[in-house]
Amino acid sequence: MSKFGILKKLVLVVLSLSILVTGCGQSQSAIKEQTKSTEAIKKIRIGLSPDEDSAAVLLKYQQFVSYLSKKTGLQVEPFVGADYTAVVEALNSGQLDVAWFGPSEYVLATDVVKSGVEAFASAVQAEGTVPYRSIFITRTDSQINGLADMSGKSIAFTDPASTSGHIFGRYSLVQQGYKPDEYFKQLIYSGSHDACLLAVKNKQVDVAVISSRKLPGFIKSGIVAENEIKTVFESVEIPEDPITYRKDLPQDVKDKLKAAFFDSTGELATSLEGTGFAKFNSADDKSYDLVRKAFEVSGLKPKL
Repeated sequence: MSKFGILKKLVLVVLSLSILVTGCGQSQSAIKEQTKSTEAIKKIRIGLSPDEDSAAVLLKYQQFVSYLSKKTGLQVEPFVGADYTAVVEALNSGQLDVAWFGPSEYVLATDVVKSGVEAFASAVQAEGTVPYRSIFITRTDSQINGLADMSGKSIAFTDPASTSGHIFGRYSLVQQGYKPDEYFKQLIYSGSHDACLLAVKNKQVDVAVISSRKLPGFIKSGIVAENEIKTVFESVEIPEDPITYRKDLPQDVKDKLKAAFFDSTGELATSLEGTGFAKFNSADDKSYDLVRKAFEVSGLKPKL
């Protein structure tokens, strides 16, 4: 055999060994990726929006969190942020795996969560509950009966990132031709829907913007009497809350979560009793384009 032939064979052997080693490396990498699964992940943390006092939120969703633990076989721990953006920040920093967002929080999360966030379900309200809107409330003895009567008054929103407690309230005002920062003599953020309600009840502000879904519960719990408060304006209906997870979660973990959220045996419905929700439908990013429009029309930008 010529020297050229021997050299050619050596090159082929080296190339074959290189391919074999590379292939082995890829296999090992694939194996490592596969171990990032349910076997490696024993605990899932789910973020819940602080639309009420954090203790009240945890109590309301306690049964649902227990259901998720049982259904997925994972230890599910709830987290309630100090404010609305805290849940987004926790998801972005890797401290959370799943988040039950308000629609505006989700839009913010899609902009800032580095690992990516995916909406896979939307929360369906229980039968007989009121449609999801921003409502403008005032005291029944007030002379305010609509947006036109609010000039020079004081108003309380819940939180800058709140969908129904701010974004769609501001969106409504702008759509009707009012500039919120100029129209009111005072504009404050109270921190939560119940705090907004109490600010009106206690005559600290003239008007408050809260979620339509919250008011019946506040009346039932005695925070306010039905004859103390009146609703003077309602926004358009708001898209339902998205349930999201980090895009980088292992697929088998995502599958377990989906199975739990889309369960049809009756266990899920039982676990949601008292939350105002009955089940979950599938969701996608396009479902929240109206929220993006509300930000744009209001002159706001989703930000932490």
